[in-house]
Amino acid sequence: MLHNLLIVAHAAFAVAAFFLGVIAVLRPAGRMSTTFRVYLAALWLMVLFLITVVLVDWMGLDPSSRIVYSALLALAVYTGWRGWSAARDLQHRADDWQSAYIEDVGFTLIALFDGFVIVSSIDLGAPIALVVAIGVLGVLAGRHGIQRVKGRALLSSPARLGRKPA
Repeated sequence: MLHNLLIVAHAAFAVAAFFLGVIAVLRPAGRMSTTFRVYLAALWLMVLFLITVVLVDWMGLDPSSRIVYSALLALAVYTGWRGWSAARDLQHRADDWQSAYIEDVGFTLIALFDGFVIVSSIDLGAPIALVVAIGVLGVLAGRHGIQRVKGRALLSSPARLGRKPA
């Protein structure tokens, strides 16, 4: 029962982080908008619930599952760190901050999306080759999307248009 509740909380915060992250990357508002703050909180709550569910299940996992889950935990923590990095980019607005911000939030979106499709594919019994192909396609499509968002952001940048930033 506890396992299922933790999984539901993990998934709910992951979905919230994904949708809020999409909004945050498409519309980087003030230094720290409410949308961005809630996105970052949801991202880290997703990480914390994943850590908790793995700790609860740890004793029942075989050694190979422990290795896989340890790698997933490392990726989850790194994903959360990229969210914090985006917060620093947004707050300090150093040179080329928009590009760094979009890369950081974009990474978290790709990681979340791949997590959704990979877990769903495995749950549906998809062959491992298909799961890997879906994951790779998710990364490629995500990278393409990030490049488009960066291109649009740089074209609309006040500095790019010869105007001083507000």
